[in-house]
Amino acid sequence: MNCIIRSIALPFIILSFAMAASATEAPDPISKDELKAWRLAEVSYPKSNPYQKVTEELGKQLFFDPRLTGDRTLSCAACHFPGTGWSDPLPKSNSEGSGMARQAPTLINVAFQENFFWDGRSKTLEDAIELHLKELSVMVGEIPALPKAYEQKFQSAFESSSVNSTNIAKAIANFLRTIVVQDSAFDRWAAGDKTALSQSAKKGFLLFTGKAQCVNCHMGPNFSDSKFHNIGLNTLDPGRFDVSGNPKEKNHFRTSALRQASHTAPYMHLGNKPDLMSVIEFYSRGGDRRDSNNELNELHLTEKEEQELLDFLMTLTGSNASVLIPQLPANDTPSSP
Repeated sequence: MNCIIRSIALPFIILSFAMAASATEAPDPISKDELKAWRLAEVSYPKSNPYQKVTEELGKQLFFDPRLTGDRTLSCAACHFPGTGWSDPLPKSNSEGSGMARQAPTLINVAFQENFFWDGRSKTLEDAIELHLKELSVMVGEIPALPKAYEQKFQSAFESSSVNSTNIAKAIANFLRTIVVQDSAFDRWAAGDKTALSQSAKKGFLLFTGKAQCVNCHMGPNFSDSKFHNIGLNTLDPGRFDVSGNPKEKNHFRTSALRQASHTAPYMHLGNKPDLMSVIEFYSRGGDRRDSNNELNELHLTEKEEQELLDFLMTLTGSNASVLIPQLPANDTPSSP
């Protein structure tokens, strides 16, 4: 008899625990249909630079080749290193003495950006790459001193052996559009996996889209409105004003995308926020500078809310966008006298 009672009681106890757990578990704060707006689409390529495997491979070689620069020491990867989130861990990039005035942003999911540089002075990825090479004076005139072996690679990619800045930019852009991360816990949650996020992270998402006001600028699939804002940083950098000439855009900077943000410290164009919690605290107090131009409001988040917001931001990290450093063409053999 006791055995019978135990056999009946055990399933009842298990069921009771399950019911209690489901009763305390909060429902998802947003519907599956609403979450569709937060899911990344497939990468699209411009008609003037369609995807080709041969172009991607050429762009990868050029990205890692220091011979692309005037002094043959500085590659694109020097400031956008894959091992540090395709960005620079220094507050301001100074690789090999380049002396950049702003922090090098990540290249992860750069395919989804609508403008480039902190001040948005380029509208296409190809233009941004070509302009950046020229601004840094890294190219020796129009044609960099690259091995002749590259000529055949350019012929295959562009049906022209001309190694010029336009085709160099196209090749690198073709490669950069393959650096995509869209397998984060948030992506799984947005796709319907209700268990992908903790309850704390779900509360953080409610804060993100509500009290914390993050969604005012960090919206949509790439968590950026691709616009420019003054967020109360202590900076003399004129930002967007240098491009637009509009006094109302002084000290305005492009909204950073937040996917994979946990791998891309430090933050802001100054690189003066060392971790995500310091960024959250910055927004909670309404910025570092309180004046009429600052668009932020004081949020007065509690420590618990700040932690929940951090827990949510951590769910935006997916697999590392790793890449094997390619073998580069050998230097040309000097001709015999």
